[in-house]
Amino acid sequence: MYEFAIVALLGLALYKTVDFLTGLTKMDEPAIRTMATLGLGVVATWILDYSIFAAWGVTIREAWMGPVFSGLIVGGFAYIWHDALGALEGYGRRARDEALEIENRIPRAA
Repeated sequence: MYEFAIVALLGLALYKTVDFLTGLTKMDEPAIRTMATLGLGVVATWILDYSIFAAWGVTIREAWMGPVFSGLIVGGFAYIWHDALGALEGYGRRARDEALEIENRIPRAA
């Protein structure tokens, strides 16, 4: 169970790191965001030398595969955090009646 929490929280840290970096560089295209998320996930698990497979006692063919595939899993969790936090943000806006204000600012076509 701790391994799941580690992967989930690494995904949250990765999501916020990529969000910060893409906001800082003004490159918020989906393709760049995807590559940055997955790439930084692999780099993070490689630096930490973390393998979810070793934690679960699963044997894999080569030692390098553990951190690489764990990084891809962490990158996938970053997308889950993106959707989960987006849903919470939408709920908060509805609760504060900000959604109507935001919709009125958007220009509408005839």
